[in-house]
Amino acid sequence: MENAQNCSVTTRRGRPVVLAPQERQKRIFDALETVFRAAGLEGASMDALASCVGMSKRTIYALFPSRAALFQAYLEQYGGSFLRPVPGEARERPLAERLRLALSPEMGRGGFGLPLEILRGLIADRSAAPEVACAVLRRTCDVYRGILEDELKRGIALGEVEIGDVPSAAAMLFDMLRPWPVETMLDPGRMPDAATIAARQDLAIKVFLRGTTPPA
Repeated sequence: MENAQNCSVTTRRGRPVVLAPQERQKRIFDALETVFRAAGLEGASMDALASCVGMSKRTIYALFPSRAALFQAYLEQYGGSFLRPVPGEARERPLAERLRLALSPEMGRGGFGLPLEILRGLIADRSAAPEVACAVLRRTCDVYRGILEDELKRGIALGEVEIGDVPSAAAMLFDMLRPWPVETMLDPGRMPDAATIAARQDLAIKVFLRGTTPPA
């Protein structure tokens, strides 16, 4: 167990500091990561989070009506760091560069452990909250494939690639780029480090473009 001081918060006398919802959410997510490292997912109760972050449960429930909603929001926040739309000023760069720019250099603030545990829980108990599982898929994987589709369509328009079925090609490229979740959920020790993931993604882009670039 980690020392409890890792969850301590600084308090000041006088009127309490009013936090913006975004900052309050960030602090709750930080507390979730801290409690998870100390006590695992089962120990990440709303009581434990409230104690760690120095907020009342009522305040946490005002942002997240349930523990499942909290986990869903955390996954969406975490997932949003994997692929992102290419900035407008980079739209005319070569496709290989655009794809690399779409990949975030930050593969999750707190590592892969907590997101994988949440995903494992969703798979094990999907019947209890199917809307959470479906919403996570819509707001992460579906969004990622949409980002890749946009770049592939732009590549087709610029004559960089020849692709007949863009959605299928985007889905395949997405599977090539992301860490394979099933193996790591079965054996967390198989999670590759950041350097290995980056090397695989670079190879995936090269292999994909080699198979879709029109002949000179």
